[in-house]
Amino acid sequence: MSVWKVVFRKELKETLRDRRTLLVMIVVPVLLYPAMLVVMEQLLLFGQRNLEGETSPIALVGDPPPELVELVAADERLRVVDAGEEEVEIAIRNESAAAVAVFGPLPADSVGTQDVTVFFDATSDRSNQARGALGDVVVAWRDSLLVERLDQRSLPRTFALPLAVADSSIARPDEVGGYTLGRVLPLLLVVITLLGAFYPAIDLAAGEKERGTLETLLTAPVPSRDIVIGKFVTVALVGIVAAGLNLASMLLTFQTGALQLTQMMGLEASLPWSSVLVIFLALVPLAVLFGALFLGIAVRSSSFKEAQTSLTPVYMLVLVPAMLPIVPGIDFGVGLALTPVAGVAFLFQALMNGDVNLGLAVLVLASTTVYAFAALVFAARAFGNERVLFDSDGSGGEIASGPWLQRWLASRGAKPVPDAPTAALFVAVVAAVFFWGGIQLQVRLGEVGLLAGEWLLLAGPALLLVLAGGFDPVRTLSLRLPTRSALRGGVLLMVGMMPQVWLLGWLQTFILPVPWEMLEGLEQLVTAETPSRFFWLLLILAVTPAVCEELVFRGVLLGGTRSLRPWQMIVLNGAVFGAFHLSFETVIRFLPTATLGIVIAWAVWRSGSIWVGMLMHLINNGSIVVLTSIPWLREAFSDPERPPPLWLVPIGAILVTVGIRTLLRIEPRKQRQFEPIPEIP
Repeated sequence: MSVWKVVFRKELKETLRDRRTLLVMIVVPVLLYPAMLVVMEQLLLFGQRNLEGETSPIALVGDPPPELVELVAADERLRVVDAGEEEVEIAIRNESAAAVAVFGPLPADSVGTQDVTVFFDATSDRSNQARGALGDVVVAWRDSLLVERLDQRSLPRTFALPLAVADSSIARPDEVGGYTLGRVLPLLLVVITLLGAFYPAIDLAAGEKERGTLETLLTAPVPSRDIVIGKFVTVALVGIVAAGLNLASMLLTFQTGALQLTQMMGLEASLPWSSVLVIFLALVPLAVLFGALFLGIAVRSSSFKEAQTSLTPVYMLVLVPAMLPIVPGIDFGVGLALTPVAGVAFLFQALMNGDVNLGLAVLVLASTTVYAFAALVFAARAFGNERVLFDSDGSGGEIASGPWLQRWLASRGAKPVPDAPTAALFVAVVAAVFFWGGIQLQVRLGEVGLLAGEWLLLAGPALLLVLAGGFDPVRTLSLRLPTRSALRGGVLLMVGMMPQVWLLGWLQTFILPVPWEMLEGLEQLVTAETPSRFFWLLLILAVTPAVCEELVFRGVLLGGTRSLRPWQMIVLNGAVFGAFHLSFETVIRFLPTATLGIVIAWAVWRSGSIWVGMLMHLINNGSIVVLTSIPWLREAFSDPERPPPLWLVPIGAILVTVGIRTLLRIEPRKQRQFEPIPEIP
C-alpha cells in the first residue's frame, strides 16, 4: 500500500474520533439545519399569529372624521385610546399607544383634502402591526369617501381610476423556488465546506505540533510529500462529505414539503439530479482549495488556538465573495467566474435558477481547480520548510513569551527592521485610519484635508513606527541615496510602463463597468486652468503621495517583508498597494494600481533606495495632472472606451526593457539592506 494511503487511513481514523469534526460533518448538516429551519419557521408562524391575535392600541388626534372613528372602533384589530397631540412620541415609546394618527383640520368644502399622519415605531413589531391595521382602515375610508364624492356629482366611479395596473409574473412556482434557493443555499454550501475543512486542518497541522507528534511523523523514513498528501486528502474528504451531506439535507428539507412557508407562498423548491451532480462536482475543487490553504496556514502556527486565530480572518474573507449572489444587480460573467469562491457561488445560483452558461461553468471548474493546485503547492512548501515545522516562534528567548505589548516593548531595538507581522499590522491599521479619517478630513477641509491626511495619517505613523520601535531608519525605509543608474532605470521603467497600464485599464473595461460619474468628477479635480492651480495639484496629487505612500508601502511594508522570497515580497507589496486604492464606486483601479505597485516595488528592491520609488510615483501621478491640464492631450486620453494611442505601446515596451536592464546592472552589494536579517540569539 502507498505511504500516502497509510497516512490517509491513520489521519481519517483520528479525525473521525474527534467529536468536533463529527459535529460539523454529520450532526450539523443532517440534523441541526433541518431542525433549525423547521423550528424557526414554527416560531415565525407562532409569532405572526400571536401578533395578529392581539388588539393594537391606537390613538386618533386632531379632527378625525366621525365616520372614520366609527370604522376604527368597529375593527377588531384596533382599540382606541387617548393621547394628547404633544405626547404622541411619548405615548408610542411608553407603548400606551402602538400607533397614533394625527389629523389636520377638516376641509371647509366637500372637495377639500384633509391631512393625516400616522406615527409609529419602525423598530417595534407591534407598532408596525398597528400601523398596518390603522393604515388599512384609513385607506378604506379614503376610498369610500372618493366614491361618495363621485356619486354626488354623477360621475362614473372609474373617473378617478384612469389606469388599472396589475402585476403578473411569468415565472413558474418551480422557477421561483429555484430563485429562492439560489439566494440562500450557495452561501450555506460554501460556509459548510469551509467549516468541514477548518477544524481537521487545524488539528492535523497545528494540533499535532502542539501535541509533539508531527515531528515524530516527519522524521519517519518516508517522503514528506506522501505525508502532506495523506493529510491533505483527509481534510479535503471531510470538507466534501460535510458539504455533500449539507446539500442533501437542505434539498430534502425543501423538497419534501417539511416547510409550511414554501407551501403557503406557492413555491416548489426542487433541483434536477443533473444540477445536483454538477454542484457536487464543483464542491470537490472548492474543498481541495480550502483544505490545502488551511493546512498551509495552520502548520505555520504553534498551537491549536493560534491556528484558529490565524484562520479566522481567512474565514471572514471567504464570506465576502460567497455572499455576492445575494447582492442584486451583479451579473455572472467571466470576471466573477475567475474570482475564487465567488465563481463557485454564482455557478450554484445559476444551477438552482436553471439558467446555466456552459462556458462559464467550465471556466469556474477550471479556475477553481487551478486555485486548488496552487494552494496544494503552498501547503507542500510549508510542510517542506523545517523552520516552519520546528521553529514555530522564530524569535526565541524571552521575547516570544508574555503579552503582545510586553513582547513589543522588549523587542525594541532587537532588530534593525520590523518583522512581517508588525509591518502587515501597521499597514492594516494605517489603511483603516486613513480610510475613515481621510474621508472626514476631505469632507471638512477639501483639498487641504487630502494633503493633511497623507502627511498626518500615512507619513507620520510610518516615521513614528521607526522611531518608537527602535528600528534602523535607513534599512527600514531604504533611505540610502540612489545611484544615477538607478534613477535613470526607474524613470525609463515608469515612462515605459504607463502606456502598458493604460492599455491594461482599457482592456479590463470589457469585463468591469466604468463608473462614468466618478471619472468625470476625478477629471474635474485634476484639471488645472491656471499655473498656480497646476502647481497646487502637483503638490497634493503627485509630490505628497509620492513621499507619504512610498514611506508606508515601499518603506515599512517592503522592509518588513524581506524575510519572504523576493518575488513574494514584491507581488504582495503591489497587491496591498492596489487594495489600498480601492473605493466604494468600483474596483477598476485595483489591477492598474497593483501593477504599478509591483513595478515600483521591484525597482526599489533592485536599487535599494526608496528615492527611486518616490521618483517613479511622482512621474506617474504628475503625468495625470499634465495630461488633464493640456486640452489636446486631455482630448486624446480622456475617453476610457478608446484605447490609448497604440503606437505608444511598443515604444513603452522598449523603454521598459531598457529600464529593467539598467536596474539589473546595479551591483548586488548595492542591495545589502534587503538581505535577510539574522535572528537575534
